[in-house]
Amino acid sequence: MKHITKIAVIIALTLAFNTVAMAQVRFGVKGGVTINELKWDKNVVSSDNRAGFTAGVMMEIGMPVVGLGIDASVLYAHRENDLYLEETKLKRDYLDLPINLKYKLQIPVLNKIIAPFVTTGPDFALLLGDTDKGDFSTRKWNTSWNVGFGAELFKKVQIHANYGIGMTKAFEYIGKDVNSTPVEGKDNYWTITAAYMF
Repeated sequence: MKHITKIAVIIALTLAFNTVAMAQVRFGVKGGVTINELKWDKNVVSSDNRAGFTAGVMMEIGMPVVGLGIDASVLYAHRENDLYLEETKLKRDYLDLPINLKYKLQIPVLNKIIAPFVTTGPDFALLLGDTDKGDFSTRKWNTSWNVGFGAELFKKVQIHANYGIGMTKAFEYIGKDVNSTPVEGKDNYWTITAAYMF
């Protein structure tokens, strides 16, 4: 019994090391547009979506045989909205850190031309700066959950559409239209990017 256990452990370790050795690590540059949507917990505040932009670098760690991998980026993201309560534009700049689990569809011949994929994972955003907001306050950290899809073309270019669902409070409003309880808002957004992989 001890011999069988030792052999099983050796086989498991060998497979684990081989899997790590097979992992492909690639780097790339990424840029695109963001469309920001604010979700408020009360109807006191209304806002319009506005387009922003994002740019930065990314790293992909993939297991070619199974199609699973990790997609992590460091991005500068500019988001903005029109707020009708105080007739102002809310502009924000973030250091965006999305870390996604990625699954690429494995079709051997087709993958040289196009490889569809899906992604999901957390997104951590650090506020770098924002505009004068009057009675609005912005949190320094904002966490979202990403769900996305895309395709890799010719093993070099990745086109990716992603929706970020706000998980934590991103804004507060305490103004004349609110009693003592602040109105809280979350940051939801679409991001459409193109990346070039090296």
